[in-house]
Amino acid sequence: MDRYSVIESREIYRGRAFSFYSDRIVYNGKEMVKDYVAYPEAVAIIPVYGDRFILIGQFRYSIRQYIYEIPAGKMEKGENPEECAIRELEEETGFRARRVEKLFEYYPAVGYSSEKIHVFVAYDLVETSKNLDEDEFTDVKFFSYDEVVDMIRRNEIRDAKTIIAFLWYDKFLRGEK
Repeated sequence: MDRYSVIESREIYRGRAFSFYSDRIVYNGKEMVKDYVAYPEAVAIIPVYGDRFILIGQFRYSIRQYIYEIPAGKMEKGENPEECAIRELEEETGFRARRVEKLFEYYPAVGYSSEKIHVFVAYDLVETSKNLDEDEFTDVKFFSYDEVVDMIRRNEIRDAKTIIAFLWYDKFLRGEK
């Protein structure tokens, strides 16, 4: 097992969504500097509405593009992943899930970020209303499974969490439901 100890941890920048750290550590007897983004845990949700799936379209400033993706968001302090999935789904789509099932969790960028995403599928959706953050603008769209897969195949969906979630859904869940 690898062993490490932290000599010094410095917060270089604190933003609204994440912080950037530079740590001096000793790893396997060697001193080194490791920089990383400290990001809270998050959730992503595949919303199933009858025989269709809900994706949200939104402008993502970091890539300067409008894209389609599954709803997702950061967990609040003290919130468990399931509660967060239900809350984020309703906030971003205006649909509340009566039932969610956790599929898996993963780290999207282990080379530079601490972020962990818990992926859920949401069933038995009831229409309510959106409750977006002031800097969020989402368009709610309904797609068949084949349409989503075709969009992934044609590279029209390029969001990693959406691609990973649907591939997992296809491989391990689609035949069961």
